[in-house]
Amino acid sequence: MKFKISVQAVVISSLLTFAWASNARNSNAHAVENPKRTEESKDLNAHQSNAHSAMQEATGTRFKGSIAQAKFEMTLRRQGDELSGSYFYAKSTSANALTLRGKIDASGTFTMQEIDASGKQAGEFKGNWKDDPNQSGASLEGEWRKPNAREGQFFLASEQMVSFTNGTQITNKQIKESFKAKRLDVTAEYPELTGGPNVSGFNQIVKTRVTKVINEFKKEVLAMTAEDLKMLPAGMYIEISYDIDYADNDLISVRFLESTFTGGAHPNYQYFTITYDLKTGKELKLAELFKPGASYLETVSAYAIKDLQSRKMPDSDENMGLAQDGFDEGATPKAENYLRWNSTKKGLMFTFDPYQVGPYAAGSQFVIVPYAKLKEIIKPDGALAKMMK
Repeated sequence: MKFKISVQAVVISSLLTFAWASNARNSNAHAVENPKRTEESKDLNAHQSNAHSAMQEATGTRFKGSIAQAKFEMTLRRQGDELSGSYFYAKSTSANALTLRGKIDASGTFTMQEIDASGKQAGEFKGNWKDDPNQSGASLEGEWRKPNAREGQFFLASEQMVSFTNGTQITNKQIKESFKAKRLDVTAEYPELTGGPNVSGFNQIVKTRVTKVINEFKKEVLAMTAEDLKMLPAGMYIEISYDIDYADNDLISVRFLESTFTGGAHPNYQYFTITYDLKTGKELKLAELFKPGASYLETVSAYAIKDLQSRKMPDSDENMGLAQDGFDEGATPKAENYLRWNSTKKGLMFTFDPYQVGPYAAGSQFVIVPYAKLKEIIKPDGALAKMMK
């Protein structure tokens, strides 16, 4: 992966409208306002959603997110209209967790108070719990505010689909670097497993992949001359974050978001994914999930194109124009179009980066192909065989 940074291109792209860039950044960075989806795929996943809801009540739902730039981890239990749980900031530890309790209505709108160790209210979350058919799990979005504060801060969190039962644990590892002379900040987080079989192989692949992306970007920026830097803004960065789309004793599937900024109208975003078979100790390729000779690309492409072309704007009935007109090649049955995939409880999820199936302002797009649509071509003794049961 190469990051070719053209000073001339940066200057030209800086002339694009700021309003368009702001809207695009929100769409790509958070990707929670996914458009309407057909009732067919919702029905196919209904039984899995019901089972997942039951598990939420028993063990709690694990989220990872941020309040403004402050990253946190949160566990919530949802029982009827009651919410309870705790959360802690990444810069702290779980020993400093704050207690949460509140109410949620049938639409997912909630209010939660956070209580500190002395029993005093330290803050309040107001937002929405969303279950998007195009995401592996739920999301939380809204405003956090200190008691009596005039203004709040935006928060966003995504459910981490973790269900280990063999003692495997996930630790959040971080990389932070700053190069003042080049006005560059490097921030990354990635998961590290302990306590289970074949975790060292997974850890090595993840660390290698993350550091490779960082080093390639750093190489381009650090090679810039003083004259180059005069044409570029302060505050250049690369940031890598992740979500666990699936994890059990046999399989873990992780989606990484790479955000970069080197000037211009807006940052850039792209994803990379890793799905690892903990039983065999190897990273999985998409083709390995299917029967030999199966036309799996044609199957997933047909579903994805139909889904994308039917999507409408979140607040209107206007078609988004995805996977059509000038963006009709991004979801065709070519291997390069389906490199970013994850296993989820609902089905195989495919990620389409900005510009692949739509304009930057449309954000990244996610399509989950239900397992019921793949049952005839899934390898019966493969990594996804148990999803068919």
